[in-house]
Parts: sequence; C-alpha cells; structure tokens
Amino acid sequence: MSVAGYRAKGTLWILAAAALWGLSATGAKVLQNEGVGTLLIVQTRVTISCVLMLAFFAAKRPDLLRVRRADLWRLAMVGLVGVAGTNFTYYYTIKESTVALAILLQYLAPLAVMGFAVWRGEEEISPGKVAAALAALFGCFLAVGGLGSGDLRMSPVALFTGILSMVGFAFMTIYPRYLFARYSVLTVQFYAVLCASLFWLVVHPPWSTASEQVPAGTRGALAALSVGSVLIPYALYLSGLRRVAPSRAIIISTFEPVVAIVSAAVVLGEAMDGLRVVGAFLVLGAIVALQIGPEQRRGRVAPVMETSDAP
Repeated sequence: MSVAGYRAKGTLWILAAAALWGLSATGAKVLQNEGVGTLLIVQTRVTISCVLMLAFFAAKRPDLLRVRRADLWRLAMVGLVGVAGTNFTYYYTIKESTVALAILLQYLAPLAVMGFAVWRGEEEISPGKVAAALAALFGCFLAVGGLGSGDLRMSPVALFTGILSMVGFAFMTIYPRYLFARYSVLTVQFYAVLCASLFWLVVHPPWSTASEQVPAGTRGALAALSVGSVLIPYALYLSGLRRVAPSRAIIISTFEPVVAIVSAAVVLGEAMDGLRVVGAFLVLGAIVALQIGPEQRRGRVAPVMETSDAP
C-alpha cells in the first residue's frame, strides 16, 4: 500500500470514530434528560466494553492479553487519564451546560497537541496545518453557537471540567502512540478500558450502581451506547493514530462536533441556524485541506518504545 493510501485509511478510521462519538454525545444527553446519572453512563460504557473484549480475547486471542509487568502503569495511564478522565469530565460538562459547550472546550485539544509535537520535536508544524487547526476551531465555535447567547451556558464547574476533558483528549491522542511499537491496538484498548472500569468500581461500587433505578429500556440503551461510544470508536481512533500524526489526527476528529450538532438539532431540538451550517463547512473544509500535501514528521513516531510494531 502506498504512503498516501496508508494515511487515507487512517483518516477514514478517525472520521468514523469521530462520527460515533458525535452521535454518542447526543445519546448521552438523551439519557441524562431521562434521569440517568452521568457517573452511571460513564461507568457502564467502559465496563460493558471491557467485558465484551475480555470474552473475545479469552475465546479467540488470549495472546493479546499478555503484557510486560513494567508496562502496566503506562497502559493504566491511558485508561485512567485518557478514557475515564476524559469521558467523565466531558459528560459532566454536558450535564452542567450543553453538548455545544462541552464540545467547544474539548476541541481546544488540537492546539495543545500541536504545541506538544513542536516542543518534543516530533513533528514539523506547517503554516497549512496551523491554518487548518484554527479554521476547525473557529468552525466548531460557530457550529456550537458561539456567536449566540443561549447555547453556551458556562458555569465555573462546566468551564473547569471542560478544560480537563480537553487535556484528557490531548493525552489520549499523544500517549498511546508510545505503546504501539510493542503492543497491538486491541491490547492497548483493552487494558485502557480495564483500568478505567476498575477505577469506576472504586469510585462507584456495585452496590451503589444496583441502588439506582434504571428502566429496562434504558439498560438496553446504555449497552448500545457502550458499543457505539467506546468499543468501536476507540478501536478505530487508536488504529488511525498508527497511520496519522497526532496533530493531524486530532484536527480530523473535529468532525465529531459537526455530527453532534446535527444530531442534537434533530433529536434534542437544539438550534441549527445559518452560522452553525457555516461552522460545519469550515470544519469539513479544514479536514479536506489537511489531506493535501505530505505528512511532515521528524524524530521518532513512538519514542518510548523502540521495538517493531506488534501485529
């Protein structure tokens, strides 16, 4: 496969992951409106995904469960900061404000990732990539109603948790690449959701979960949300990170707000005016422009691990 084709496949995987995350944001808001707690949503998503992956590995690929003991803390960091931390702060921001504000704050992450890549000397950031990042960010701002007044309700708590979700998302984009030289995407994903699940078991033990009244139909929706927001999209996103540089990947992922805003307008009745449409097209234009020209990368792709890629 050519370099361009290799990168294009990674781009498609990241776009698919972003689309699922965008739909999931609206789905989570629907569940919250029905009285389901944010903590229960976050915990159920990772726990069901963990159980499904463990069952698959035990039956078909037990070799993917084997990791070095010295690497357990690295894998745990992906789960605790990248999965548990990002998910909870993101959905808590949705609860305290709107889908719009939560996405706007989280998608400041491309600027953080680009800054880190330059500081580490791992990428050469071209003017075109900076322009694409700024266009995508401004597109997100318009798409979520940043020039309006009704959809960006910002309490101090929502601002704080939104910034934390941005930091977690940036970490989730940068750090797993350091593990791919030794482990497969599925191995990294499994231990991430496992550690996230164990963390939530401590924070929200089973007896607390059992005491929450959840309608039978909502339980099915929670299970569907776990597959559509964790199991499938994280596999797609991590696979894309193996083929696309972090700064490029996280700009591509700004497709998520476009999907979230459209789905929130359809399902939740949130506003969708002309400026939001312009913002959506700015995001899409930035993603398309990002695909023009070669990847500019220097240094090592995975400086922490130096062995060849795992299958």
